[in-house]
Amino acid sequence: MRDVALRSGLAEHLVSDIEAGRDWVDRHSVLCSLAGSLQLDPLDLTGQPYAPYGEQHVAVRAVAWHLRHLLYRSGPRTIADGQRERSSLLSAVEEVRNAQVTGDDYALALVLPRALEAAGHSDSLEGGDRQENLMVRNLAHAAAAGLLRRLGYRDLAWSLLHRARPAADDGQVVGTEEVRLLTSMGLSGTAADRAEQYFAVARPVALLCAAAFAHASAGQRRLAEHLLDEADSRASDETEFGEVMVARAFSAMQFGAWDQVLEREEAAAAMPSARQADLLLLAAGAWARRGQISRAVDRLAAAERTAALYIGLDPLARELLHALRARARDSASAREVERLADRFGLT
Repeated sequence: MRDVALRSGLAEHLVSDIEAGRDWVDRHSVLCSLAGSLQLDPLDLTGQPYAPYGEQHVAVRAVAWHLRHLLYRSGPRTIADGQRERSSLLSAVEEVRNAQVTGDDYALALVLPRALEAAGHSDSLEGGDRQENLMVRNLAHAAAAGLLRRLGYRDLAWSLLHRARPAADDGQVVGTEEVRLLTSMGLSGTAADRAEQYFAVARPVALLCAAAFAHASAGQRRLAEHLLDEADSRASDETEFGEVMVARAFSAMQFGAWDQVLEREEAAAAMPSARQADLLLLAAGAWARRGQISRAVDRLAAAERTAALYIGLDPLARELLHALRARARDSASAREVERLADRFGLT
């Protein structure tokens, strides 16, 4: 235990409390520090990929394997009608965008095979210009990689990202997902370095937020806040403002600034569903840290209602649920926790 504390840079009492179940991991920085000290991938500590639970999770897992088939399929591909294929690609990518905004991983999984199939023909499509076809192709690949990352299939996520061809004006969607993927692997420093390379081309809000996540996970709060200030100044719609708000709350969470997380809680109602769920989850963790267990349970339940599978696949949401199960004292909270455990497949 002492060796783990020394290697991870975490306090010995924290490592001891986590090991004994007196404390829990609700910060990505702590998860990655523990994993690094044990020479493990964070996946090994969170149990990803999770055993499927419920029809939607089963379907999403099946789609992940279908994406593997699409990725490694060999042989020539032909298209009978280039204009129809292009229309199919644009329609599928629009559905992808909507599913991402709403945090509907089930809908996202169902449309991704069609989007990637059409994206595979992007060089031969009729209509539009080559750059537009490349942009939607990259968005489809980045979205698929993001879903696979959340499912715990990082090898497939990397393979999909390497199939994309990043462009200067595609919104850096591929670069942004690469930074997120590296951060999720506990390679925050590498993620920050990659973000700097992409910044030489463009500095979109999503990439700035992803880089801030990386710096916050690495304990570099000043750099994270600097990037978030820039992202705030560049944000132009509710989706981007929501992304910045969540990134600020995430950064505050890494440094135990619970009050700063909760200051942003009321903003959740005005956000797109995915970011609303993110912020409610962070608020649940902050309330739990302040000992307000019933409020924490309420916020976690609200996050799950907003984007059920999206939250159910989040390793820190699952860890928080474990902590709340051991701490819920009133009957209403205990019942809600057990309902959530059933929904998360943790019964």
